[in-house]
Amino acid sequence: MFNSISNKKVYEQVIEQIQKNIMDGTFKKGDKLPSERELSEKMAVSRTSIREALRVLETMGVVESRQGEGNFICSNIEKSLLQPLSMMFKLNNGSWSDIFELRNILEIECARLCSLRATDLDCRELESIVHDMERETFGENRLNILVDLDKKFHNSLSHMSKNYLIESLFITTSNLFEKFIEDARYKIISYDSAKGSRNLLIQHKNICEAIIKKDEEATIESMRKHMKYVIENTL
Repeated sequence: MFNSISNKKVYEQVIEQIQKNIMDGTFKKGDKLPSERELSEKMAVSRTSIREALRVLETMGVVESRQGEGNFICSNIEKSLLQPLSMMFKLNNGSWSDIFELRNILEIECARLCSLRATDLDCRELESIVHDMERETFGENRLNILVDLDKKFHNSLSHMSKNYLIESLFITTSNLFEKFIEDARYKIISYDSAKGSRNLLIQHKNICEAIIKKDEEATIESMRKHMKYVIENTL
């Protein structure tokens, strides 16, 4: 599982070996790592180097430390994706258009996969969300409720895609840009409340119906129109 390593950049080599064990399947998410003493003996390095490597891996979101229990491979993959994606966005002076372009790609592909892979239960749950949207569209307190339902609808699509990488990236981008995405939803619904709410309802119904019918082309087109509407009415 582990090899003896040289003294040059010791903690980095410790990190590489732990990452290698993750990549080859030796460690899976949620698995407990050997103790610092065991890792130190197996790799023939100091416990100081082991602790330094574990701190870096924890910062990266790969390892999580639990008080009194030890160190574990992080079970929340979105956590490990969020920090590097956040830094990349900030260091490259990311713009709102960058956010929309990424979300546009993810949303359309998620919807397409849903039209191919959604189960009957998936379809019923999605239809239920749309029914809730329809009930709340002209309700007295519709703004906050519709924003939450809109988020629930799109998160459900990522899950229905049956691709855990897409779902993880989708959730990560949602967390990273959550405030911005919520502001976009509020802006559309509140700018012209009746018209905006009605348009969003129709668009979500069209996406849902296309998925239920397993019509791949109609699903893609419905989501493309929805994203175009969101982008044009937000930017």
